[in-house]
Amino acid sequence: MNSPAKINLYLHIVGHRDDHYHLLESIFVFTQWGDDIAIMPRKTITLSITGPSALPLKYFPLEQNLCYRAAILLQKKFNIAEGAHIILQKNIPVSAGLGGGSSNAATVLKLLNQQWKLNLSQDILCELGATIGADVPACIHATSAFVSGVGEKIQPITLSFAGYPVLLVNPNQPLSTQKVFQQFHHDAQAFTPSQSYQNTLEWISKQRNDLEKPAMQLQPAIRAILEKLEQQPSCKLARMSGSGPTCFGIFETVIAAENAKLQLQKQFPLYWMKATVLC
Repeated sequence: MNSPAKINLYLHIVGHRDDHYHLLESIFVFTQWGDDIAIMPRKTITLSITGPSALPLKYFPLEQNLCYRAAILLQKKFNIAEGAHIILQKNIPVSAGLGGGSSNAATVLKLLNQQWKLNLSQDILCELGATIGADVPACIHATSAFVSGVGEKIQPITLSFAGYPVLLVNPNQPLSTQKVFQQFHHDAQAFTPSQSYQNTLEWISKQRNDLEKPAMQLQPAIRAILEKLEQQPSCKLARMSGSGPTCFGIFETVIAAENAKLQLQKQFPLYWMKATVLC
């Protein structure tokens, strides 16, 4: 099953709770491209990881992997006697602002719901997913949505530019979400809820990602990537996704996105890039 990459078209920090979780407003979209996950029968929960972005995950303890945590959560919650072997083809860069781990956890929850014949509703899966990570519920929906709260309030929407090509650019240096939020210092603008949203590219282009500034302080390459994307004549919107460092450019045609990729590869030959399409 495809485990798609997530993009934040904008991200407003609009407050924080007493437990220090930040409140946000964002539009989440997903791409046709992502990781791939398969489930095989097994007596215990096991995980194998392959693919171009697999190496960093092999240095993490198994218990920290969100795929594994999702499987263990379901197994214990519903007293499942059997296990499962999770096969993860890891294509999405790690700690990239593309929600790869959250998307993986969501996909495992959905696959094991089928494999173990649990017949859990989407709402129940979202409740369980929220205990794993704030973005997991939106990744269970895996559709364009206005997301608010700490990620638990999800309102599916239809974008006027669904199907547009998008170019993803990452400086091949992971960026910790925790460190970006620690670097974030709110101002009056950042803590002003918009109260509403529109689904047009014109309106979204006037919004912002409040985590761009702190992310740039930690990873200056982000600024250079955005400047280069913005210079592409056919780029409709250039912005950083999530807590970074991946940036995206939205284009009207596949040819335009591929041409932009060629131009950026000349400027940044060692950076990771992927042209795909918004769902």
